[in-house]
Amino acid sequence: MNSQQASHAPDRILKGIRQSPRVPAPSQVVSKILSITRNPDCDYQAVAELIQRDSALTAELLRQTNSALYAGAKTTSSVKDACVRLGLKRVRAVVINDHIVSGMGQACPPGFQPNLYWQAALATSVAAKELARTLDPNAIEDAATAGLLVDVGIGLLAYGASAAYGEVLRQLSSCLSSNIEELERRILGITHSEVAAAVFADWKLDEHLIDAVRRHHLVTTTAECADAPRLSRIVGAAVTCSEIALGGSDMEIVERLFEQLDGLTPKPDELVGRLLDQLVVQIQKTAEDLSIELGETGQMASNFAQVAGCLPNVGAQLSHRPMSRSAFDLESL
Repeated sequence: MNSQQASHAPDRILKGIRQSPRVPAPSQVVSKILSITRNPDCDYQAVAELIQRDSALTAELLRQTNSALYAGAKTTSSVKDACVRLGLKRVRAVVINDHIVSGMGQACPPGFQPNLYWQAALATSVAAKELARTLDPNAIEDAATAGLLVDVGIGLLAYGASAAYGEVLRQLSSCLSSNIEELERRILGITHSEVAAAVFADWKLDEHLIDAVRRHHLVTTTAECADAPRLSRIVGAAVTCSEIALGGSDMEIVERLFEQLDGLTPKPDELVGRLLDQLVVQIQKTAEDLSIELGETGQMASNFAQVAGCLPNVGAQLSHRPMSRSAFDLESL
């Protein structure tokens, strides 16, 4: 690819993705809900009326409200009551998550393997949520949502630029490189983080969520973390947890995790140990909540357990259990 081709390729790729009828752009109802709920003083009745226009979204909101976590003494069939119980942040999260979960089915490239994709997405989402529970309780819902969003750009690129992106995935799977964004930049001139951030800006998602998605592979060292918003740092650390879940651990990846947590907590060993010990159970529970089929998660549990079991002396006892990092069947791209 010459310099002129490289300079135009990202624009062509983004244009193709934006114009594709299979890209899961928010419906008019979803867009209006996200718009109105930006105002913390918005009218819950108006929000409920919008949600009721979408039967699937209504069912999902009521299901989550009536779950053991939120139900309290009585179940409810009132959408307005559900909104009040959950609060606006949670309502926004339900709307975005439902859209992403249903939308990825429409944007799947040939050979897409949803189990592997959702294992990575939910590992990031749940890790971000659990980290935020300790590090920034006001950001719990945003962290979980941002974690679910971070790799949407991979699906969009694999569908919108399948031939070129197939080469990215082939080089990853053959261990020629472990840096996905470095490969994307060299081969495509644009990364999945940038693609997702551009598409989410089109959807008018919250800027702090977009920023966390844009930076999720950038906040990897203490110096990079110093200038990043707290939410972006939490999501970046959650991405590292997801990499441990799918790929096992070595000294480099565990050091990165502790650098990402440096300055966020005085007891990173304790936080990481507690997080990894419960993460697979929480991932499975979240998958059930979102009606996502995860497939076998035993390897994830093993990878987490081996890191958690050797804290705080991680350096002497790390394991590396490589798994396929690709959520796609390369031969079909």
